[in-house]
Amino acid sequence: MDIWLIGVLIVVWALVVAFFRLNRIWLPYYIIGSVGLAFIIIFVGRATGLEAALQIGVAAGVHALSIALGLPTEIFQSAPGSILILVISQDIGWTMLQVTIESSGLLETGVIAGMLLFYPGWNGRKRIWFTFAAVVLTYLSNVIRLMVIVITLHYMGKSSLLISHTIIGRAVFFALVVAIYWFLMTPPTLRTVKHEIDNGQMKS
Repeated sequence: MDIWLIGVLIVVWALVVAFFRLNRIWLPYYIIGSVGLAFIIIFVGRATGLEAALQIGVAAGVHALSIALGLPTEIFQSAPGSILILVISQDIGWTMLQVTIESSGLLETGVIAGMLLFYPGWNGRKRIWFTFAAVVLTYLSNVIRLMVIVITLHYMGKSSLLISHTIIGRAVFFALVVAIYWFLMTPPTLRTVKHEIDNGQMKS
């Protein structure tokens, strides 16, 4: 897709979002705003090298934690300009884990950033702070997910790769992401609603 076309789409998205915001039509404002921003973050992240930086950060975090736990790992690039590979040494051979866009957390970061930054009823400072917390927690969740895979491979061997990556790792990451969404959105929303109800009762 051409850059100019993407620019036009972003301008149209911003105008539509502004229209709903000015007219206080909150549901389409929130849906279109959050979904559009998520796509923008993902596209910009992939086009500017942010995705690669996230992959490097996740791989480095897993490597550092693995070394601290006494699990032998190495990091290298399979080819110039390619994404990083996390390698777990074992008694026989090596098992390689490729850190892709799924492991970088770019998709989850884009989605939750859109959900939080466009959430109506919160001031700008609260939305920015919560988004920053979501980015950090998503990064840590990715590190934990890969660490679960590394530990499983280390103690159970290559034969556990499919179950550790496809089932255990994804289940752990899914649970963590759901917990992040719930923690950052549900309790604050309930507190906001309670505050508005209490103020309404006081005014009456």
